[in-house]
Amino acid sequence: FKYPVEGGEGDELYLPVATTRPETILGDTAVAVNPEDDRFKKFIGKKCVVPFSGGRTVPIIGDDYVDIEFGTGALKITPGHDPNDYEIGQRVGLPTINIMNKDGSMNGNAGEYEGLDRAECRTKLWADMESTGIAIKSEPYQTRVPRSQRGGEVIGVLVS
Repeated sequence: FKYPVEGGEGDELYLPVATTRPETILGDTAVAVNPEDDRFKKFIGKKCVVPFSGGRTVPIIGDDYVDIEFGTGALKITPGHDPNDYEIGQRVGLPTINIMNKDGSMNGNAGEYEGLDRAECRTKLWADMESTGIAIKSEPYQTRVPRSQRGGEVIGVLVS
């Protein structure tokens, strides 16, 4: 999807970011690029506007964790819902925003998506991204999803 760059112009309107969990965009606290990536290093120090957040901005940071060859080369950082992002957030001093309740529903930090189940939020948010023109493409992607041993339910990551 197109992560809008605050005040961006020309070829600097947005950073392309891929995600398997669009609902977590609402908890992003940065977008990271590899400082050695010639495509994106010019964005370091600027800000992105978090989609559907009412205008909340997050810094664009440089971090060697971002693999230039993987995905788009730009990584959304959601410390409240991803352990790797949490480590980056701790290292560079990012806030942690929790957007989900323990039952998997979206909390007040999710704005207009509050009360939706995370799967419903994922579907609605992606549809909203498509209707506003910030969705770039959707494609099948296989990931490792943690599941409960007993019931097989998907385990969502929450920082406690």
